[in-house]
Parts: sequence; structure tokens; C-alpha cells
Amino acid sequence: MTETALENLTQRLKQAIPALIDNAPVFLDAPSGTQMPRTVLDAMNQYVTVGTANRGGIFPTSLETESLLLDTRRKVCALLGASDHQVVFGQNMTSLAFNAASSLRRDWADPSKSVVVSELDHHANIDPWISCADDAGMAARWLPVDPHRYCLDLSGLDALVDDDCALVAVGLSSNAVGTASDIGPIIDRARSVGAVSVVDAVHGLSHIPVDVDELGADITFFSAYKIFGPHIGAMVIRNDALDRIRFHKLAPAPRTGYGKAELGTQNMEAVAGLSATIDFVASFGDDVSADLRHQITSAIGNFARCEEELTDHFVAGLQTIDGVTLARAPHGIPKTSTVAFTVTAASPESVAFACAKEGVYITHGDFYARTLAERTDVAHAGGWLRAGIAPYHDRDDIDRALNVLDRAIRLARRQP
Repeated sequence: MTETALENLTQRLKQAIPALIDNAPVFLDAPSGTQMPRTVLDAMNQYVTVGTANRGGIFPTSLETESLLLDTRRKVCALLGASDHQVVFGQNMTSLAFNAASSLRRDWADPSKSVVVSELDHHANIDPWISCADDAGMAARWLPVDPHRYCLDLSGLDALVDDDCALVAVGLSSNAVGTASDIGPIIDRARSVGAVSVVDAVHGLSHIPVDVDELGADITFFSAYKIFGPHIGAMVIRNDALDRIRFHKLAPAPRTGYGKAELGTQNMEAVAGLSATIDFVASFGDDVSADLRHQITSAIGNFARCEEELTDHFVAGLQTIDGVTLARAPHGIPKTSTVAFTVTAASPESVAFACAKEGVYITHGDFYARTLAERTDVAHAGGWLRAGIAPYHDRDDIDRALNVLDRAIRLARRQP
């Protein structure tokens, strides 16, 4: 897309999202959740307004709910490039991961086995696996992070992921510092030794087109609230993995397909919102006549191009502010538009609070990337400040944020 086309895309997004209209704050907290467009809100409201229903009835609202669920699963498969998979809905990734881990635990009976997790990851992709491994007397191994480059060190991958490995879990990108990991070799290695492979795409999906068929991962998680949607999660699982895992379930529940792993009545209005979310994303693709998958991947690529220039501008601006230290992978390592940093002699909380008072919303803390915060030696000081740029931001938003940050940092460093 041309620069003008990208600017038009941003303006379309701003006009489509009610929270961004009329002197809105600068919502620079996209990694914590993006703002929702009107079409998504309307879809959720419409589902509730015309009459809700559960599955299993022969009356119209129940049949419409069943159709909604099936159609949304199809759209999720298009979103993730999944063909030989089932889509399992749930409250969020953490809940879905703990269910999958506790189900896998039923067949983890060999203490000589291990699970491999990543020091770069959100703990939703760490604790479910290592807690259940610990219950089974199995060891946890760690894919190490290079604390100076904010990326994974894969030099010892083959030794870590060996024939004794039962599961490997890795993130598509870091929700804390934005590093986009090269996970292909990790998934390939897991499959070569017969280990279950798990990908956390929650943070990465809104910035990086995902093709789970190409990756070959057994389980992939995502959450809609990171990509203009409501608070609902999904687990996309390969059919052969679904067949192998003995998921905890109610006795009357199906023994095959997504129903084998999906627990209870779902948040149907959020499913309606997710369906509208995927349509909304696709509408920003380059060719509306293309199939849904191509529209989605094109749109996510366009979003990433919008974010890239703004992120470079934001990073350059941060580097002119006294006391700021970026926590960012060096040039040449792929990154998303998530930017983490610390400030000398100022707590992350005090800076974030001062920014919020001026209408710039940035987050602070470790963002559940606790191990990464410890390995990079920021946990003791309250973690990082984190800004997350979305395609609905423009240059004016970023300049306003930089000006506010400069004042907030000066204020915080003067305080005792």
C-alpha cells in the first residue's frame, strides 16, 4: 500500500471505533487489548437483542446459535490458516491452556520425560505446562533468552528438545518486549522427537500473519481482544492431537471433534463479536474479491506496515529523552510494535500514572512475562514501561505521547 493508502486505512479505523472519536485519549496499551469497532459491538448487541439460545434446540434461535458457532469456527480457521484442525472456544488462553495441560497430564506417567518452555514467554504459556509436569514428577527445561538481545538463544535447541521431551511451548512474539521469535525450527524439532508442540499466538497474531498448517504446531492459542475483538479465547488443535489427548469432559459431551475439548456453554455473544471481528479485519485487505484467508493475511500485513513507521518514529523519540533505556532487540531481529523501556531514577508506575493524568495510556509492570523480567534484571524495580502501537494510531498520537512521556519522566525523576 502507498503512504496515502496507509493513512486512509488509519483514518478508516479511527472512524470505525467509537472509543477513538472526539478528543479520545491515546490508547497506547494495545498489547493489553485493542479498542473495538462499532460493527463488533453491533454484532454482540444484535445476538442478545433478537433472543439468545443455547445449542441443542430445534427452534430458530437455537439453530441460529449453532450456525453462528460453526461459521465462526470456519472464520477462525481462515484467520490462522488451519485446515486439518478443530477450533475450541474458551474464556481465554490461560483457561484453555490449563485444561489442555491437565488433560495431557493424565498420560504423563514417565518421570524421565520433560517439558520445554521459553524464558521469553507470557506465563500463560509456561505455568500450565510446568505445573502439570511437576505433578507428574517430570522436569522443566527452558529455552534461554539472551538478556542483552531480548531474543531466544536456540544454539542448544537439539539438546534441550530430545527424545525425552513430551511437550514444547513457545510464543510467536513477546508480549512484553515485542521480539518476534523464529519458531519454525522449534516446532520442527518438537515434531521430530514426537513431542506435543504449542504456540502462543495471542500477542503476535495482530502483527504477524499466522499459518498453522505451515508451522505444523499441534496446538495454537489466540485471543480476540488483541485484534479488535471481545474477550474470548480459542485453541486451534490438530485433529490427530485432539484424538490423542484425553481431555477432561462431561460424560454426555462428544467424544470426538471440538466438543471433546470444549467445556460447557460458551459466551455466545462474544462468539458473535469474534465473527464480526474477523470480517472487520478482512475488510482492510487489498482485494475484497479474494477469499477470506487472503483478505485476512493482506489486512494484517497492512496493519503491520502502518505500525512499523510509527514504531520507528516512537523509538527514535524515546531515544532523545534523558534517562530512557530501551528493552528492545537489536536491528535485524524481527519485532512487533510493542516497545518496552525503563527510566533511570523513576519507577514505571509513577511515569505511567503521570501519563494517564494527561490522557496517554501506557502500561507498566512485567505483563506476566515474569521470567523475562527476572532474567533481564528489571523485576526488582517494578518491570518496564510498555507502549503498544496499533494501526489506528497516527503521527499526531505518537507525537502527543512522546511529549507527555517527556514531561512525565521529568516529573517522576524529580520526586523523592
